[in-house]
Amino acid sequence: MAGHAIQSPDDANEPSPVDAFGALRRLMIATACFTATVATALIYDVLPPIMGDLARHFGGGTTGGSIAQMAGALPLFGVMAAALLSGPAIERFGLRPTLLASMALFAIAGSSGVSVDLPWLFLLGRLLTGAGAGLMTTACSSLIVIYYRGAARTRMNGMIVGAGSVAAIVFVLVAGFAATFWWRGPFLMHAAVVLAFVPAVLLVGPVPESPAPEGGMMGNLRRLAPMGPVCLVGFLWFVAMLMGSIQSPFVMVQSGVADHRVIATIFALNAAAVAISSVVAGRVAPRFHTTTVLCGSFLLLGASLCIIGAGTTALHFALGLIVSGISVGFGLTALWTWGMRCAPQDIVPRSLGAMTTCLYLGGALSPVLTAPYHAMLGLRGQFYGVAATIAIAVALVGTARRLPRRQSAA
Repeated sequence: MAGHAIQSPDDANEPSPVDAFGALRRLMIATACFTATVATALIYDVLPPIMGDLARHFGGGTTGGSIAQMAGALPLFGVMAAALLSGPAIERFGLRPTLLASMALFAIAGSSGVSVDLPWLFLLGRLLTGAGAGLMTTACSSLIVIYYRGAARTRMNGMIVGAGSVAAIVFVLVAGFAATFWWRGPFLMHAAVVLAFVPAVLLVGPVPESPAPEGGMMGNLRRLAPMGPVCLVGFLWFVAMLMGSIQSPFVMVQSGVADHRVIATIFALNAAAVAISSVVAGRVAPRFHTTTVLCGSFLLLGASLCIIGAGTTALHFALGLIVSGISVGFGLTALWTWGMRCAPQDIVPRSLGAMTTCLYLGGALSPVLTAPYHAMLGLRGQFYGVAATIAIAVALVGTARRLPRRQSAA
């Protein structure tokens, strides 16, 4: 983590270009920035209430269950693939046209579940839904880079992370309510969310263009070098974070905490902790070096894994996932702010697209990369193993940061 590439308190007061606009345009720009985080929440939270119906619709048994599980996983790969292509798309067609096109793709593909009955066509729709979300994520992140600076950018990132968590809670509840009337109804939420944000995107006004960089493919890849540390840290962050989220329910069940309502409430507390802490992080994080915030959030994540690994009651698991939520709120806010600062200004969309791909790749590979911990240490031991790895990594980063200071003092 090179110090020159990470925000320090000294540059927190840098003015933002958005401040030069009128109140209405500022509001529209701010609203448009939330499009991706709110829409992306639908990818994961529209399916849980209808997974059983989905499996039965596609034949039940092993086949139906596999299709339902693939419907939850495929959007992840769509996000990763589209994020890599989003930079060149924005450079060629412009940010706002790309954002509008991705919104249309997300709405159409996501809502296709109301009428599609062929398994392969339904799964293709889920893959394209993820692709729309990947394009939207890069476009909205680039919009933040263009119009926000310093502490204002950190606050915006914090609010966006928080909005995603709030949307997750709301969408699960709405999907469950809609499914009581018609099990396919939740798919219509994709179009409804997009339509809610279309006016803001249309009223954003002219957005500065991102011309295609010169230098060929290899030259452009070398230009992405400053994003290397960000992508690596983000990848590892998602590996550890998703491991806790995926494995926690199994530990709960093993401990006798098997009531669906209790488990749902615990994860709702986790989402609430993310929402609150991310907004706080947007206000507090600019006062500290980003490395400090990231290391602190990693240590909190490790502490949450220890609490969950040792948990035996619903209260223990709730505490562990609340601590995890706080770490996510601070960690993701700092991570996105760091990435936006590292991105070379003439290839911002490509840089943020690569970052998005790395984050989601970490989430996708989390079960594979953490499997050795489970094999060697068991269900609960894997939590301690990952936590110990985090503690060692943070200690090494702290040591590396102190060495230059000692050398300069000598």
